[in-house]
Amino acid sequence: MTPRVHRLTVQYDGTPFAGWQRQRDPNTVQGHLERALAQCWGRPLPLAGSGRTDAGVHADAQVATFTAPAKFKSLAALQAALNYHLPPQIRVTRATYAAAAFHARFSATGKEYRYRIYNHPCHNPFELHRAWHLPRPLTVTAMRRAARLFVGEHDFASFTSNPGYARKTTVRRVTRVTISVRGPVMELRFRGNGFLYRMVRNLVGALVKVGQSRLTISELQTILNAKTRSVAPNTAPACGLYLRRVFYRNRK
Repeated sequence: MTPRVHRLTVQYDGTPFAGWQRQRDPNTVQGHLERALAQCWGRPLPLAGSGRTDAGVHADAQVATFTAPAKFKSLAALQAALNYHLPPQIRVTRATYAAAAFHARFSATGKEYRYRIYNHPCHNPFELHRAWHLPRPLTVTAMRRAARLFVGEHDFASFTSNPGYARKTTVRRVTRVTISVRGPVMELRFRGNGFLYRMVRNLVGALVKVGQSRLTISELQTILNAKTRSVAPNTAPACGLYLRRVFYRNRK
């Protein structure tokens, strides 16, 4: 049978995993998915994701692709079979066929991340590993003003960590940053054409410093202009970060 490109939408709680990417540690999201594919097809099948997520980072809608002959009577049957072989913290929420040229990573035109903060003196046990607990009040208006600095095309070298490999550029275009508050939960959303290694968590770390009145907007601008990680605040914890959406051409 002719091989077809299969597209999966994957949701996962990243708490127990060593990140998305396969590595020597077998407990990765990609590793579990590839083992599930091998169970279904009876042979190894490489899987490509839209991007990496670190240990402890979650995904609402990670996108992954693999190429194989169609095997199941329906895509719903494929989805059910994969979920049967996956740990309960990982679920394939959708399975479709894609064009032969489609690739989860290289066809992506943008991404959206969300970051959750639980801003209350007492942490909610149901938010454990789901949000960054900050017990002292944050000044949301200042954080929103500061977030405007990141919208547009900038060199975000001050807000990326060393990924361990060479990069062509640290310039990225951020199209939207929003901050919403509902009770003790604050949610920051970042949308752009791409994000550098730990960029969103580093941006959140800086915005929190502004919200704590430990960093002025002027100082944040200086950090952005400096283009060096050494002058920027610490990285926000992984537990609050979610890959919310991946964008592709001709798709909303």
